[in-house]
Amino acid sequence: MRAVHFDCFAGAAGDMLLGALLDLGLPLDSLMIPINSLNLNNVRLSLQRVVKRGVSASQFRVHVEHRDHAPHGHGHHAHGRSLADIERLLRASALPPRPRERALKAFRRLGEVEAAIHGLPVEGIHFHEVGAEDSIVDIAGFFLALDLLGVERVTASPLPVGRGFVQTAHGRMPVPAPATAKLLEGVPVLDNGLEGEVLTPTGALLLAESAASFGPMPAMTVTRVGCGAGERDAALPNLVRAFMGETAGRTDAPPAEIAILEVNLDDMRPELFPHVIERALALGALDAFAIPTVGKKGRPAHLLTVLSPPERREELTRLLFRETTTLGVRHRAAGRSTAERDWLDARLPWGTVRVKRARWEGETVNLAPEYEDCRRLAEASGVPLKEVMDAALAAARAAAGKGP
Repeated sequence: MRAVHFDCFAGAAGDMLLGALLDLGLPLDSLMIPINSLNLNNVRLSLQRVVKRGVSASQFRVHVEHRDHAPHGHGHHAHGRSLADIERLLRASALPPRPRERALKAFRRLGEVEAAIHGLPVEGIHFHEVGAEDSIVDIAGFFLALDLLGVERVTASPLPVGRGFVQTAHGRMPVPAPATAKLLEGVPVLDNGLEGEVLTPTGALLLAESAASFGPMPAMTVTRVGCGAGERDAALPNLVRAFMGETAGRTDAPPAEIAILEVNLDDMRPELFPHVIERALALGALDAFAIPTVGKKGRPAHLLTVLSPPERREELTRLLFRETTTLGVRHRAAGRSTAERDWLDARLPWGTVRVKRARWEGETVNLAPEYEDCRRLAEASGVPLKEVMDAALAAARAAAGKGP
């Protein structure tokens, strides 16, 4: 499993986290088309090498024409954007489904946090610092970069929060600012001795939403180390380090206990089903499918089922209420047995294809060529897709010792 561990010894901000991911070897150009599709006016991205206390790093910046000469920090986006404004930008963008859904979820969480702090409905919240163009780019770009790098698991060190006070759109606030503090519930924090806001709201949001755990670096074979630089200069180099590597053992460990969510739908337009299923999978559903059936009064209907990890049940329930016409969601816990899974590389005359291997009690019980890999090679080579898939399966069977 490809994993990234963020070492936030000097704190974290959105630009630092994204800079660290880019420093792992991801080209800035790979972000340009999806980010430009957000239709943020007068925005330009840059990436340059800088040195922080003798350490070379990548510094990612978002240049906004009408703000380039304004002071940095909080309060520079006076009016702010509502959650609905930001959701419209993200949904209309060309971001791939999974990073788009993760960005939407992050902003929804932040909206709920801000609403609780200010005693307002979430629809009445306007984001100031995190609604500015640079923060929107940092959040969307971070989840896009994880997706492009193929990162399956994120962990982070305990987070330093700084000391003192910071000027926000609502006035002078103690560090960490109220929204940052709320986002840190359940997250290990520490005092690294630095004054000021070393952990920004965007940094706290991205790590709270992406990290599976906080603590020492987990066991992994490190393949690359990236450093993302921030704007501050302090006693410590103002960097976030990203360690990318492969974790040992199983590449995919599905939960043994799952939640099954079901809804009966007899009044939903057919074209909405693929949309709902795609969004459920992007939000972490293990599977989602619809089965034609007959409902009350003999009406044609569908049974829509979502298989969810237990920790995703509430989020996926919310999705079903928001995106379907249901008035109720059934849910129940279920146990399941799952085969161990890993990947084999099938080297073919036209390129390499990944093949998923399933094993039960040490025996290989199934091999499945990755469809998108096969489709890409078929289109590039002009070879029929079925021949590429057959060749990939044959190569994988030979590698796994399964015979012809």
